[in-house]
Amino acid sequence: MNKPTAHSSLIAVLLTILFTFALAIVGHTAEQPNVIFIMADDLGNADLGYRGSDIKTPNIDRLATGGVRLESFYGMMVCTPSRAALMTGRYPMRYGLQTLVIFPSHTYGLAAD
Repeated sequence: MNKPTAHSSLIAVLLTILFTFALAIVGHTAEQPNVIFIMADDLGNADLGYRGSDIKTPNIDRLATGGVRLESFYGMMVCTPSRAALMTGRYPMRYGLQTLVIFPSHTYGLAAD
C-alpha cells in the first residue's frame, strides 16, 4: 500500500511544479495595459463629441467609450501652468508659472535640466 501513496505523492509534486511553471509563463506573457494621456490646449469641457459637442471627434470618442476617463480634476486656464505641472509633477506656482503663457521671447521658464 505504500507504493500507491508514494506514487501519488510524486505525481502531486510533479503536477505542482508543472502548474507553478505554467503560472510563471502566463504571468510573464500577460499584456500590460496601454496608457494614453491626451493633453490639449484651448479645449473646453464640452468640445468633444462624446461630451455632446457638434465638433466631430470620432477617434477620441472611441478611446473615451472603450477606456477609462478621468474627468474629476481641476485644470489651469492657460497652457504654461498645465505643462509645468505635467512635466514636473509639482504645482506650477513652485516655479512661478501659475498665471502667464511663456512666449519664445521670454527669458524664464523651467530649467532644461
